[in-house]
Amino acid sequence: MAQDLNFILLWWLFIGLFGLASLPITTKYFSKFWDLGYIFSKTIGWILISYLAFALSVFKILPFNQQGIWLLLVLWSGYNWLFIYKKDKEIQSKISANIKKFIVLELVFLAILTIWSFVRGFQPDIEGLEKYMDWGFINTILRTTYFPPIDMWYAGQPINYYYFGHLAFALLTKISGIDSAITYNLSIATCAAFTFTGGLSIASNLLNLYTKNKKTIITATLISALILTFGGNLHPVYKIAKLYDEKKNLTEAINSYWYPDATRFIGFDPDTKDKTIHEFPAYSFIVSDLHGHVNDIPIVLLMVALLLNTYTFIKDPKKNDKKIKLIDWTLVLPYGFLLSAAYMTNAWDFAVYGLLFAISTSLLYLKNFSLQDAAKKVIANGIIVVGLKYLFNMPFSINFIPMVEGVNLSDSHSPFYQLFILYGGFWLCIVPLIFLIIFSFLKKTKFKISTADLFALGLFITATLLIIVPEVIYLKDIYIYDHRRANTMFKLTYQGFMMYSLIFGYAFARVSQFLSKKISLIYKIIVLLIFVIHIMYQFFSLKGYYGIWFESDKKINIKEYKGLYGGSFLKNNQPDNAAAIDWLSKLPGQPVIVEASGDSYTDFNQISMATGLPTIQGWIVHEWLWRGGYDAPAARQSEVVNVYESTSTDQIREILQKYNVSYIIVGPKEIEKYKALNTKNFDTLGYKNVFQSGQLKIYQVK
Repeated sequence: MAQDLNFILLWWLFIGLFGLASLPITTKYFSKFWDLGYIFSKTIGWILISYLAFALSVFKILPFNQQGIWLLLVLWSGYNWLFIYKKDKEIQSKISANIKKFIVLELVFLAILTIWSFVRGFQPDIEGLEKYMDWGFINTILRTTYFPPIDMWYAGQPINYYYFGHLAFALLTKISGIDSAITYNLSIATCAAFTFTGGLSIASNLLNLYTKNKKTIITATLISALILTFGGNLHPVYKIAKLYDEKKNLTEAINSYWYPDATRFIGFDPDTKDKTIHEFPAYSFIVSDLHGHVNDIPIVLLMVALLLNTYTFIKDPKKNDKKIKLIDWTLVLPYGFLLSAAYMTNAWDFAVYGLLFAISTSLLYLKNFSLQDAAKKVIANGIIVVGLKYLFNMPFSINFIPMVEGVNLSDSHSPFYQLFILYGGFWLCIVPLIFLIIFSFLKKTKFKISTADLFALGLFITATLLIIVPEVIYLKDIYIYDHRRANTMFKLTYQGFMMYSLIFGYAFARVSQFLSKKISLIYKIIVLLIFVIHIMYQFFSLKGYYGIWFESDKKINIKEYKGLYGGSFLKNNQPDNAAAIDWLSKLPGQPVIVEASGDSYTDFNQISMATGLPTIQGWIVHEWLWRGGYDAPAARQSEVVNVYESTSTDQIREILQKYNVSYIIVGPKEIEKYKALNTKNFDTLGYKNVFQSGQLKIYQVK
């Protein structure tokens, strides 16, 4: 455990370096935030350096290595501290005056990073669900000198998926020098830390626009940050009530609750074949797949902060005669860049946060400008943002083929009661605020709409639309018909959950202070109950996945702590594969290997995944998705069969030459899958057995 703490601190220090390098420009930009946007300095520096390292490598200007990353970090730091900080007395004064705040925020970030790293230490294995894919992306990126990275499961071709988030964590892995089997788990904990502290900053600065009451701000902010990071929905109460009705025993009903059900609720009743997915950050941190929607959380929270920052700066032109400025460059330039980063990380977020940009800026401009001027600004800024997105996307798009198959009308719809169980907690808290805003607009209440109310309204409208959209249309993909809406609902409602969470605390504070004492008390009790139910999800998930639970005797029943190293399952379950991985990992470059091609979600293709060395064909369904069809991956899969089972040495040689294969793996998985396997062919071809461990042999292709 002590060694893990050293890894956590080292990782934290490197993240801190990116934040320190970006502090002057962050302070300048977020000068009206009470915290000066301190937490976002980390995201700004980390994502910018990752993008520059990526783009410069794509164009063969700078290799992706430790020296290149350090060079970019030093140059970025020099620009900030020599050209921004040194020349701006106001920035110097603000940074000096807020050191204590920075320290507190840094300790909060470190606390969440440490806590979730500790949680991961009880089940650190990078195994199950799609962890092979995520770790494989990171490992192949780590072995890449010039991008795009080679797909570890499709030799000779680049990754045709959204991998920028994996690249950003690979960059942290490379500069820190920590084993990727450890940084995988640190990366999950980092996303949790960014979620909590980013939510903390956004919620508190939103509240700060409305009130200066510290007690109110702290309470409401913590409510939002906790629900955003660790909260679920109303499903546990609903399901436990049903289980109790069946079992007539509350303890048994509680113990029978299975936490993933909260994310697999709509469409999973016996009478429907429209199965959907509706996850949220807490579930992501529990199961710990390092997917794009998780990697993108720091980026999308920064985009929300940029929009909120614009609300703090806007001035009412009616108070002066100056001509309006058509383009808000301080917003559209960074927002366009971040939309690009979001697209390269999780493509759906381009549409989601493009929509939020349109709605949020429309509300702001309509309040402060004439309808005509507001329309001009929204359209002009929108065009520039989208244009910048495509410009910044160019290094990625030149090596990427989109996988969109079209849009269909939804022929299945979610019952309202199911939507209410998933999002009703948010609605009960936030909708009263929306009604107050509407009544104020209609002049039927004394409630006065503030700038903060408009920002909250923008997030609420966007989040609600994200929930409605899958009821109307869905994006057609390779999911079977029974899961036709699954991916669309998943990617949209995930962000909707986050937006609701960000304004939950604000709505609570705003509404409870406006209502009469009696009604306010009822409202507070309801919201408090909702908060407890949402946070309750964490106990079920920690018990279900990690075995962490409080027993009746107040002692904690915890599985033996295993540490942060996520590769132990290889040595425990596949020792021969583990030995081969160790040997192959020491090879320079990225030579092509061939191993058994397996079905997705299985324990096949461990060697290519853990080494980052490309194999001819890996997980077949994933490549089917990434390559836009089944035919090409299926053809490769047949070629792999021929490598191991063909009776023709000429055919074997031809296939190996076609993919420039350097090493052939013959181990337990190959023996299991290819019944006609004959290694005498490799001897006949003169391929030398260069490594052996138990059943596993590695042949070097001449």
